[in-house]
Amino acid sequence: LFNRRMRNLLFILPLCGSAVAWQLPARLTTPTLSKPLPPIHNPGSRALDDLVMREEGVRAGLVTEVPFEIRFSIGNVITGSGFALLFYCLVSYLLSNGQADLLQTLGFVYAIPALVGGLALKYAELPPVPLDSTPQAEVLREQKGTKIQKKILSDATRFTYGDAHMEEPLKALKLAPRGMGPPVLKSMRETISPAGGYHLGMTFFAPNTPYRVWKDRAPRYARFFGPNVRAELRKVSTEDRLVELSLITVDKGESIEPLEQIDDGSLVPILTAAEEAETAATA
Repeated sequence: LFNRRMRNLLFILPLCGSAVAWQLPARLTTPTLSKPLPPIHNPGSRALDDLVMREEGVRAGLVTEVPFEIRFSIGNVITGSGFALLFYCLVSYLLSNGQADLLQTLGFVYAIPALVGGLALKYAELPPVPLDSTPQAEVLREQKGTKIQKKILSDATRFTYGDAHMEEPLKALKLAPRGMGPPVLKSMRETISPAGGYHLGMTFFAPNTPYRVWKDRAPRYARFFGPNVRAELRKVSTEDRLVELSLITVDKGESIEPLEQIDDGSLVPILTAAEEAETAATA
């Protein structure tokens, strides 16, 4: 009898175990990971990754190719078309002794919105930035100019609407003080550097950005506008608050350390505020 009961118990226990396991909630069971867990970053690494992603995003937006570029003022075209149509309809209406046909009525309907829309575009329009160039520099641009240099030049020398020229890159580089506008791109020049590289110079009107801030951001310029470029800074005019930022192509293996062009035309390494204070104290 005992052996019979033991056999029955051994037969029932597996069935009970299966029933209990079937009734257990899903959260008590051991999960099976279909994908490996992402690596754990420390806060410093996460901040660095975010900074790199932001810079990559701005660079990607800066060099994004567009299907076509408009090299004339859309605001002028729409404003002129609306004004011409409105003038024609008005003159036709007066010459017909105040009797308007269907064409004149449609002309009034479309001419006024076109004129207003064209004037709105003219208000938001930014003209191309003046460019000082030479035929030799244009040829070198096609040979040695980087994709970002070419895109900067292309964007700045056409009509734009809304954002100012180079607004997003300047904000990403923190050259625009909080609550104030970024420096304004006033002119550009392209030349050949002494080493034979393509030299793209951009002169900014920076009433709200001290020259010290431009120098503090200097280590980021080559990484931001790179690859294969070196940045140079030059204080064009202290009274007029003009600063020139140049991007110069370099060959592989050349130094990309940022340099500053001083008053006598020579190039010197850009010093931090602490290094300048130490130099002034020892002088």
